[in-house]
Amino acid sequence: MLSLRELQLSFAAALLDGSSAAIAPWIRDDGIDAIARVGIYRNNLHEGFLKALSLSFPVIQRLVGEDYFRQVGQLFLSEYPSRAGNLHHIGAPFAEFLRGQYGATPYSYLPDIAELEWACQECLVAPDVAALDPTALQTIAPERLAGLRFDLHPACRLVSSGFPIVRIWRANQDDRDGTEIIDLGQGADLVLAGRNAEDIELRRLPAADFALLRCLSRGDSLGEALQAALAVAADFDIAKALRRFVGLGVFSCVHTN
Repeated sequence: MLSLRELQLSFAAALLDGSSAAIAPWIRDDGIDAIARVGIYRNNLHEGFLKALSLSFPVIQRLVGEDYFRQVGQLFLSEYPSRAGNLHHIGAPFAEFLRGQYGATPYSYLPDIAELEWACQECLVAPDVAALDPTALQTIAPERLAGLRFDLHPACRLVSSGFPIVRIWRANQDDRDGTEIIDLGQGADLVLAGRNAEDIELRRLPAADFALLRCLSRGDSLGEALQAALAVAADFDIAKALRRFVGLGVFSCVHTN
């Protein structure tokens, strides 16, 4: 006699690996063959998973084609099955999965596109919190500025790539025909993705700006982030950069200690 946990694990395995033999004796035959019953659940699981994946990564699907996307999605499901009933989160490891599949191939840009698409998804569902008040920095003594630490707004994400991923992403939106020829060697993209009142906005950043935000997003102090930016551009203007990012709503909070 199987325990309830053993029965549940056997059923889950049958849905994922396609083998129903172990679980079939425990399925009631009530007008539909036991293996056929398991097949119905298996089909629902796979189709639901693939649908959720395609909604999160429409550009990847358009680039590789629907049939091949399904093949990749099935392999991804076998390695990263959902751990929860909410399928929104299944795409979190997809870019890393694609990196393992295509990292050393002519299609090595695909993982970076997936990372950008997932960043957009995270921005869309992020909490709707207030952006940092621009006046919050006005009362801070100059000698304390270097120790400041900033929280990036939850509806902002940073993505770096050696490929022109923003151009690829834009060329493969629904309102484009997808026929544009893009030179993958034309340059890297350092991207700030952020949610505005209507949609997701993608901004290409100068390398020094990106270095500053990357450090701040990791919890580094403003002084440490400034050093990283200056290492990229010796004439980096920290005051100008902060005004721009605060104005764009990139930060949600500043910590003074």
